[in-house]
Amino acid sequence: MKKLRLRFPINIQISIFLILVAFIPVAAMMMLKTYESQMLTMMENSNVQQARIISASLELTISDSEETQINRTTSKQLLQNMNGKFDARIRILSKAGELLADSSTLELENTENSQSEQAYSSRLNSLSINNEKTAANDTFIYKLFSIPIRIYRKLKPPAANFTSADFYSGKIIYDGEEVKAAQQGRYGAKTRISGGGQVSVTLYSAMPVFKDNEVIGIVLVSRSTWRILQNLYELRIDLAKVFLWSLVFILIIAVFLTFRISVPLKKLARQTSECADKKGRIDAAVVEKFTGLKRKDEIGDLSRSFKTLIKKLDSKIHYTQAFASDVNHEFKNPLAAIRSSIDILKDSSDEKEKEEFTQAIVDEVNHLEHLLNGVRGISKIEGAELPKENLPIKTFTQNIADSILKNNPDVRFELQINTKTDTILLEPDYYERILSNLIENAAGFAKHIRVIIETSSSTKTNQTLVIKVADNGPGISEENISKIFDRFYSNRSQPLTDSKNKIAHTGLGLSIVKAICDEMEGEISVSRDSELGGALFEIKLPFTVSKKSEK
Repeated sequence: MKKLRLRFPINIQISIFLILVAFIPVAAMMMLKTYESQMLTMMENSNVQQARIISASLELTISDSEETQINRTTSKQLLQNMNGKFDARIRILSKAGELLADSSTLELENTENSQSEQAYSSRLNSLSINNEKTAANDTFIYKLFSIPIRIYRKLKPPAANFTSADFYSGKIIYDGEEVKAAQQGRYGAKTRISGGGQVSVTLYSAMPVFKDNEVIGIVLVSRSTWRILQNLYELRIDLAKVFLWSLVFILIIAVFLTFRISVPLKKLARQTSECADKKGRIDAAVVEKFTGLKRKDEIGDLSRSFKTLIKKLDSKIHYTQAFASDVNHEFKNPLAAIRSSIDILKDSSDEKEKEEFTQAIVDEVNHLEHLLNGVRGISKIEGAELPKENLPIKTFTQNIADSILKNNPDVRFELQINTKTDTILLEPDYYERILSNLIENAAGFAKHIRVIIETSSSTKTNQTLVIKVADNGPGISEENISKIFDRFYSNRSQPLTDSKNKIAHTGLGLSIVKAICDEMEGEISVSRDSELGGALFEIKLPFTVSKKSEK
């Protein structure tokens, strides 16, 4: 069963990533719930501390008197003595739950005290039902982002809704759960949803007042979370603005990256598919106009790599076509000669003439065989990967020269080995074919051949093998230097086939040497030798020092 693979273009991937980045403010907004919970805990702790202070003050006041219960005068006097230095609503109750004093209804004596007025105003504002309206509620951003919350509240309204902001509003006897707990000598606390149109909650904390281990009154501290919600509203509005601005910038960046990355890549993909026709012919004009060739980024590197690759493929195609054309041309002449010789043999009655044409046929067949071997040799070199061996360089080179010079006894051969190691890790077949072709080529033109083998090192393990083959022949003219490595090229004065020595010159020797150098990532150059006066072939091949020679 074929697996289904989803395809995501780069512009989609970039957009997804940027959207995820944009939602970081949303994650921060969700963390505000933790912030709200921590603020509520701190608010309750503040209520408890204020209730404990008032309770301790009442206990100290009652203990110094003969009274057994808390009265209104003492309660009001205590709250007035605080001079408005509290940020919650404080009520003092009797043991039965009757209200004795309320900080929100006291008239402050020192009205000139600006700090007291601000505290008192803060208390009134925190308990306001309709007068306190935040500007954030009326903004478009708030209305936009609060749509899910409003829908949720309509589907699932709060469990309790009071007509006023305070649970005890209008009551004579306070009978809440927290008050009942304080009447029993325990701390009581309760959180209630604020009424009167508010969306906040009110925290109630009740602390008992003792005298002789008996509850004589209750301190009730309450505080609305309206101000906390105000701060949270402002934070949410700020985060919503950050989110919206992030989306705007992300949209701009996404459009920019689309035109900067995605569009050029699509265009480059279209150009690479259109640069060759159905027959595989490369359109050089399209290749030269590849998108991004002048860019200095990764797309430019990709475009230039495509251009280089296509040019190499085009060069390989032309090489193959030219090679096939050359082979076809070179095979025509021997085949024509064989056909002519056979036609003459059919009509000839002269035995000597028959022998001559029969030998001519044999020579042409040998020539064809050498051509086939040369062609096969080039085809094997290109793309082949031969194993490397530890070659004893001096002995191996001398054996190659001896096998060639047997057919040329009048040639003087000189060998110089200037290497730091006795063995070299190299492909023996490649090395043999390079030397044999160069020496054989020199033997066809000169009577004195000098071979110099040297090594040069760039690092301890990576070195270069330098092969120099010089002769005292006529050398190579400037106009022929560019042709000598072409297939089937030869400027020999003697015929291609020498029947005496059974040597057929195919014009592929130097072409094979060039192909091997390219395969081994080496270099080959031709010049005139200053000492012998003939041609000088210099080859540089990279090699690795064998482990055997390092010991």
